[in-house]
Amino acid sequence: MPTTVTVIRDGGIRARGHRDGDAVVYDWGFTWRGADHEQRSFVLLDTGFQINQPVIFPEQQRGWWYCDLVQVVDDGHTVYVEDHWIDVIVGPPDHPYRVLDLDEYADAIAAGDLDAVTGMDGLRRTQMFLDRHLNRRHDTRRDSWPDFPPRAIAALAGLPVTPQWKLLDK
Repeated sequence: MPTTVTVIRDGGIRARGHRDGDAVVYDWGFTWRGADHEQRSFVLLDTGFQINQPVIFPEQQRGWWYCDLVQVVDDGHTVYVEDHWIDVIVGPPDHPYRVLDLDEYADAIAAGDLDAVTGMDGLRRTQMFLDRHLNRRHDTRRDSWPDFPPRAIAALAGLPVTPQWKLLDK
């Protein structure tokens, strides 16, 4: 049974969310190109990835997923997520996933925005996410991903969209 939590996204949004095991869902909103949008995001607490199906993706990419490496701090009632540059775009199973922004991640380490320990942890968590959910190893099937969307979000995905969020002063 999902429990209610608060999610703080990048220090700028506070949203009501729900936790089920190692996954959290929350609904939030933003303005893009002069239009307001509502977005649902899931946080995978075990790997520290946040995933969603962007409402602003072009029509030919509707249903695709955008996955962000995030730093997660979980105090039980509040889950803090902070974007950590590395992204993965996941389309249909017969289409290769794409890893983005490794250069920005390296730049953050070089600039001192991420220390070496945090940087290594992020790379390990990215590999864990890819191995658990997307990498097929020796499987030649191309009609499904090993575990994507992750089974961990199944119960949360069925909850009604109920955006209860607000912008925070940074």
